[in-house]
Amino acid sequence: SSDLFVIQLTGSVIGCPPLPSLIYSTNLVNFSCRKPALKMSTAPLDFYQVGDAVCDELLGLLEKYANETLAKQDTFRVGVSGGSVATILAEGMHDLRSDFSKWQIFFCDERIVPENDKESTYGVYKRDLLDNYPKFPKTAFYPVNCTLSATDAAIDYEKTIRKAFGQKEGSTEIPSFDLLILGIGPDGHTASLFPEHPLLDEKTVLIAPIENSPKPPPKRVTMTYPLINNAKVCLFGAQGAGKAQILKRILVDNDQSLPVARVNPTKGRLIFVACDEAASLIKGNPSREAKP
Repeated sequence: SSDLFVIQLTGSVIGCPPLPSLIYSTNLVNFSCRKPALKMSTAPLDFYQVGDAVCDELLGLLEKYANETLAKQDTFRVGVSGGSVATILAEGMHDLRSDFSKWQIFFCDERIVPENDKESTYGVYKRDLLDNYPKFPKTAFYPVNCTLSATDAAIDYEKTIRKAFGQKEGSTEIPSFDLLILGIGPDGHTASLFPEHPLLDEKTVLIAPIENSPKPPPKRVTMTYPLINNAKVCLFGAQGAGKAQILKRILVDNDQSLPVARVNPTKGRLIFVACDEAASLIKGNPSREAKP
């Protein structure tokens, strides 16, 4: 008999209808497809294929983890990203049911440009969220100081993060974010960690400067793997047919040349949310529990 398991996806955002259950048979996943996904990392992984409801599912998971965290502690610390992820969050975050006064929102990466520049990640949240919904606390955001050079901005932002976590200057302890919401670039980059870039091997610095980003603008700051992989949850969203091949390379082929494939929260959980088009090359379900 087939071993079946059901993932019930529910829309937890106001006005979002429940999503249908997805039923997978483990007998449909052949070993040659399953094995590379299991080798990807030791972190448990949830893969949700959600039709065209990626926006609602990302927002629903953000609300879920925020409120679960605040039920146990006084502050919810989340890292957000730019690109399409920024648009989704900035346009929908105000509708979430949570105590935003207890949120601290940081940036997984930032472009060193003025906040009114179209390339500014903080600028997206300011324009689409803070300027439109004045009741959302501006103090929840911890933007990068983009008046500084990339090098100085990275040093300053690492100090900002450590201070928010109650760590003293000079501490070598690595902060643990409750949630990081990350994007998947068409080349497999995430935050501002790009394929073949030296920062992929950074082991010490938590926030690093980039002077030569292969994607403009060239000057940026980014979280590095020591910080990313110490998060409790790393959440990725993938939309559109253009993400299908890259998602297969990450989840099925375990292509370690792709920065996304190196995200492995050592004490946390990985979550991938994909629309049907983005998931079209994923056979079976790559979800898994932790491996020793």
